Parts: sequence; structure tokens; C-alpha cells
Amino acid sequence: MRSLEQLFCHRPRIFNMLHRIRLAKATSQTNSLELSALSRFASGARLALEIGSFQGVSAAVIARSLAEDGVLHCVDPWPARAGGSDAVFDIFSRHIRRAKMTARIRIIRDSSVNAADRMPDCLDFAFVDGDHSWSGIETDWAIVAGRMRDGGIVCLHDTAIPSEEPWRDFESCHFYDLKIRPNNNFELVDTVYSMRILRKR
Repeated sequence: MRSLEQLFCHRPRIFNMLHRIRLAKATSQTNSLELSALSRFASGARLALEIGSFQGVSAAVIARSLAEDGVLHCVDPWPARAGGSDAVFDIFSRHIRRAKMTARIRIIRDSSVNAADRMPDCLDFAFVDGDHSWSGIETDWAIVAGRMRDGGIVCLHDTAIPSEEPWRDFESCHFYDLKIRPNNNFELVDTVYSMRILRKR
């Protein structure tokens, strides 16, 4: 039997109503293995960035793992709909509030390319899960790679193709193989399901 989350995942206004009355939980395309890795690699970070926050599941996990004075900047356009607010942004806001992570999160409601000058430098941790097209990951990588401190960690979602889900052959996977893997400024430290984890040298 399909869950409410599965039934209404493509009907955000209904999903938002169900989430408001706690009949549905916020969802993520980041699975439990990847969320656990995000928590582990973000542990103790003070300055973090997430590009592509969706309903806030990964944001809450990352924010909870930061140092006591850590801050996570979440970048996502969450475009407003005609006649009302964006239902996904409503779910995000409510989820991080329920997770008691509001004080640790700074919201940048815009595309990454438009918001680049509002993102912090000297990042300890970054999670990239935005536009998986070639141009999308190219833009996000250029933004993030130049903002990492030495030793900083970058997690790149959907840059590996899991054997369990070979259909996840996105352009971001090919961009990683051709453009990011040869970059000597970063070393691969782990691969968790579809996510590559790099450290700035």
C-alpha cells in the first residue's frame, strides 16, 4: 500500500495541507544512507551551505549536526505560485521549525546563480542537490568550489549511479566524471549511494 507521501508527492498543495495537520511527513530524494553521511560529514562545521533544500529534510539533518554556533545557508528558489505562497516552501519552513532548527538556518530564496553574491565564503561544509542538468551542476560547482576552505567537505548528490537505481544517470554524473574528478584541488573521500563526498586539499 502506498503512503500518503507517495500518493500526493506531485500534488504539493494537498501535501502541504496533510503536512500541516501532521498526516504526512516532509520528504527528500536523499535516502537514509545519504542523510546519515550528511550528518557525519557536517558534524562540528560552523559555516555550511546547501543548494537545493526542497522540503527541508536534509537541511534539518545538517543543521542539527553543526557546531553549537554553526549556521547553514539554504539556497532554493521556492517560486511563489499564482494566488498564494509556494506549498513546498511552506513545508520546508514548517519542517525546520518543528525540528527546532530555525535559529541555525539562513534562507536565501533564489536560484544559485542569482544568489551567488549572497553566499558565504570559507565554507566548512556544502551539500549540492540543485539542478542536475550539466549547466546546473556546472554553475553550482563553480560557486561552491571557490568558497571552500582547505579541509572543507563538499557532498554532491546524484553524481554517482547506484547499481540499485541505474536510471539515475543524470548529467550531473557525467559532469562529475569529466570535470570534477580530475580537479586536483579536491580528493574523493567517500561515495554513499548516489552521493560523492570530496575534501578540499
